[in-house]
Amino acid sequence: MTTWILKKIGISQGQIKPPSLLAQLNKDNMLVLLILFALLFLYQVDTSLLDLIISTLSDAYLGVSIFISATLAVFYFLDRYLKANLTLMLNRPGLFQVPVAAFLGALPGCGGAIIVVTQFVNGQMTFGALVAVLISTMGDAAFLLLSQQPETALLVYSLSLGAGIISGYCINAIHGTGYMKSDYDSVETEDYEIPRLPSNLTNFFIFMLIPGTVLGLAEAFQLDTNHWFGAFAVVEPVKWIGFTGALLCIAIWISQPLDSWSARFAVKSEIKYLKETVVAETSFVSVWVILGFLCYELLVYFTALDLQAQFSSLGGSVILFAILLGFVPGCGPQIVLTTLYLNGVVPLAAQVANAISNDGDALFPAIALAPKAALSATLYSAVPAFIIGYAMYFLGWK
Repeated sequence: MTTWILKKIGISQGQIKPPSLLAQLNKDNMLVLLILFALLFLYQVDTSLLDLIISTLSDAYLGVSIFISATLAVFYFLDRYLKANLTLMLNRPGLFQVPVAAFLGALPGCGGAIIVVTQFVNGQMTFGALVAVLISTMGDAAFLLLSQQPETALLVYSLSLGAGIISGYCINAIHGTGYMKSDYDSVETEDYEIPRLPSNLTNFFIFMLIPGTVLGLAEAFQLDTNHWFGAFAVVEPVKWIGFTGALLCIAIWISQPLDSWSARFAVKSEIKYLKETVVAETSFVSVWVILGFLCYELLVYFTALDLQAQFSSLGGSVILFAILLGFVPGCGPQIVLTTLYLNGVVPLAAQVANAISNDGDALFPAIALAPKAALSATLYSAVPAFIIGYAMYFLGWK
């Protein structure tokens, strides 16, 4: 099945090969040189901008990346060693199929949603279950919200999960359980080898998680961790540890061919290398988080715009903007909007509307494997997003 999926996405098996050691060393060296050159250039031009970038990357790593790795490690450990047969649960016909699909979608990240999409294409699941999972999933933006405002994340999860289950049952009641299932052919499953990460980067990433986790947790409790370093506190060692961790995430992301990331997220049937899977997906999500953080900070730095005032001037249209942004495949735009919410730029109602309407990375295989169903399910997701988003807005959840 996975090779067929990758062909539909536009990736051939021969395209995805681990880079040679020589090529990897050259890429790593070029990355280090480019980063050093960029930092030196910024130091000469504008030290305040350099400090802003370093601090932003550090905040992204200590505030988000370490929590992403912890969440993924727990989830994949349970999935691998407890042998939870999610596919069997999904393929059972009956009333429980929709809530199980919605629950998988509500899990942080996009892995659960991608499982449901592939099972729908195999003809095992109903269209209502597909709609339920796409509505309930928040994608990788969930990690950012969980790490910064866990109580808000719980509210968003509850609303998205409830909306997904209710919508899924309504869709099946309207269209029947066989709707769109006959449009796609069942496919055979076969093994697919995911390219390995460079062992030196993987080991260094694990090593950096030890101080990163301790410092990140302390920072979350508003402790002044720089004082732990005594006389060295003046150089802000915590900032540089976080900055190093962020650069490591970027290095791991660059170390892999772009098409291999599509394969990595499409192939979810087996977690063969637990450590590498956690490192790879943490790095991938972290790069988007870093991009979101930088977009916000640099926009404010260069334009001095009052983004909160700008978005407030949109009035109720900000909810529609959030819903339309949710239609964009992938998690990058959704992470940017979540960043705007955390900075008080957009209201909670917009965050909820976007969480319901967005499908995360699961929309990519859905479009590739079942474009008609993907488009229909995405449009259906706008209905609860519109109702709940505007209800919260007019009730004062701003």
